[in-house]
Amino acid sequence: VLDEILLEIEFCYTDKGRQESEDKIVGLNGAKVEVREHLKGNDSKLAIIKQYETNGKLHLKHFPSGSVIVIKVSPIKKATEAIKLILFVNALKQSTLQTFNILLFRCAAEDENDFGSSSYNIPHWKRLDYCGLQGLLPYLNDIRFRNDLGHPICQNLRDGLWLCDYIYHRLSKHNPMLTEIARIIRILFLPLHEIPYDLRPCYFEALFSLIYETTLEQLMKKLSRPFVTASIYVQSLALSSVAFLGAVKNSKLALLPDGYKIEDDLPSSLSAGLPHFSTGFWRNWGRDTFIALPGCCLVTGRFQDARNLILSYGGAIRHGIIPNLLDGGYGARYNARDAVWFWLYAIVKYIEMVPQGFEILKSKVLRIFIHDDTIYGHDLTEQYLADTMQEALMRHFNGIEFVERNAGPRIDEHMQEQGFHVNAYVDHSTGFISGGNIYNCGTWMDKMGSSEKAGNKGWPATPRDGAAVELQGLCFAVIQKLDELYHKKLYPYEGVFTENEMWTWQKWANIMKNNFERFFYIAENDLSQYVNRRGIIKDTYGSTQGYTDYQLRPNFSIALAVAPKLIAPEKAWQALQIAEEELLGPLGIKTLDPSDYNYCPFYNQDDDGTEKKTAQGWSYHQGPEWLWVGMFFYRAKLAIAKIISEEKNNAEFYEKAKRFVRSRMGTYWEHLKHSTWASLPELTNANGSPCYHSCGAQAWSIGCMLEMIGIENFEMIYTLLPSFLVLCIIV
Repeated sequence: VLDEILLEIEFCYTDKGRQESEDKIVGLNGAKVEVREHLKGNDSKLAIIKQYETNGKLHLKHFPSGSVIVIKVSPIKKATEAIKLILFVNALKQSTLQTFNILLFRCAAEDENDFGSSSYNIPHWKRLDYCGLQGLLPYLNDIRFRNDLGHPICQNLRDGLWLCDYIYHRLSKHNPMLTEIARIIRILFLPLHEIPYDLRPCYFEALFSLIYETTLEQLMKKLSRPFVTASIYVQSLALSSVAFLGAVKNSKLALLPDGYKIEDDLPSSLSAGLPHFSTGFWRNWGRDTFIALPGCCLVTGRFQDARNLILSYGGAIRHGIIPNLLDGGYGARYNARDAVWFWLYAIVKYIEMVPQGFEILKSKVLRIFIHDDTIYGHDLTEQYLADTMQEALMRHFNGIEFVERNAGPRIDEHMQEQGFHVNAYVDHSTGFISGGNIYNCGTWMDKMGSSEKAGNKGWPATPRDGAAVELQGLCFAVIQKLDELYHKKLYPYEGVFTENEMWTWQKWANIMKNNFERFFYIAENDLSQYVNRRGIIKDTYGSTQGYTDYQLRPNFSIALAVAPKLIAPEKAWQALQIAEEELLGPLGIKTLDPSDYNYCPFYNQDDDGTEKKTAQGWSYHQGPEWLWVGMFFYRAKLAIAKIISEEKNNAEFYEKAKRFVRSRMGTYWEHLKHSTWASLPELTNANGSPCYHSCGAQAWSIGCMLEMIGIENFEMIYTLLPSFLVLCIIV
């Protein structure tokens, strides 16, 4: 609809005053310019304006060279009426968080698996990363910023409205609530059919932005209350977490007890990363799930989803450990020594962060393998979660040793026979959690060599056998919490025992604390042949190769973050300072000391060369910079700084540590703003350079960031921002 003609400029020629010269340029002085402002359509001398019910036309009747006309238009009546619809908001209010996952996210593989359709493809350009609304948003933001009406998306909209059709037809394939949302979105897009094709990109962007912003606003209201008024940075992290929690039909969780109530048809599983770990066998990793869970579920207030995940994986426990790969329970693989400890620690966090969280200990778990040799589907047994936890702890205290089922190429085509032998146990002389061998890689650094040409096939790059440092911190945190719960009569077991001895939780914790500094700290006077750096905390203790104990890796920061009192704070601080100087990158933290012979900061799974250190991605954990461990480094720095600050009555020491962490946040915000995945990656190569074999969106990167900024009851949600971001938010 034409509001007014803002400006008309008419260029008129006249013979008056025209002069010519043979020796100089006198310019064009035989002309005049008429300027007319704020005209109604009928007052124009240059054009005829015809206004119809749904659109208008502008005919140029007298438009000599040099003329200008500027008009002001408003959306047609049907568009403004559609924008005012409140049905969309009401539908979103009735939706579950799983619905928001479908509406906003889901990568191509997820939709292909469930519905046989992929993400939207822009001809002659690319396929979008997400099937949902978030797939378009970064490109529309870029088009708006650059005023790039020649962008392939704009041309696609001018050519036809297939993109609109895709959006609402895709949603109509899902549940009834999404079908209703699709119907409303279709109504919102109807005016685009009546708008001149060259104006479609502008109108589409306006309508799409309305739909997206309304969706985002309602999403934040469904998460924890602080997110409604949190900074745009923190809201962006919360939004990113929604991408990982959803249901995919071929990636179900293990069974939950009969009668267990959930909001959706299927409980949400937590994808390890997108797009590589989105469907099938590869979606549900025990370790990744419980590293990400405190941030993605507890900080965001998704307590029911957290409970579902804890109980589902608990039901799949076998041999005293949870699955590394879940595969619904029936195809689970039990080859991770650390996953069960992240599971136990996640339960501790649940109890601490959820109102009446201790009640989860009396929740029923459906054990699908009540005995190690139980056949899937037989002898299903319900038991309390506390009993399942106790079984895992007792099995470790008495020692776990078994050979994986179906050992051989069927489950791992590269591993040597000895690698399928799994063992995990408590070393009764130190209290440490130990296990593994040089043929397998049972912690998160789990890269198995696969190159015959380079000679690394069947050899783990990082076996980390012995006592891995992070497991000691996790165990210490868990047993200290169990001691507290036992004395409050909330956990029924006093400790663990064998035929010959019994340890209370406190006794176990004391043994660990008395031995940790002794065996893990590399003192200035340490004369071991393997010492490369002093004043650091070892990565492992008791490894077969020996020298790997003494490598500087960032895993000790995980132990310090969850159990900061395991070692004298001054020594912990010194180790953190060395790690900060030698390992910390722009986004992640180096996984190996740059002075180490094996250091290689680039990961390339396609490398088919003969260099053993790098062939077929053997360098995965030998230098590339991982984000989730970096978040634990920040947490450790804050935790140790707080202890030192309190001991020395020096508040500024802790404030300085907080300022350091704040100063690091801008880099993550910049990445989030420009990521087409609206997320943080799994890892980067050297100095933060992109790693194209990494997931663009990784659950534990986002989860650990959320957990880090959400510590101490959201104390830092509003402060862990660079000053320029705070100013932007205030403005």
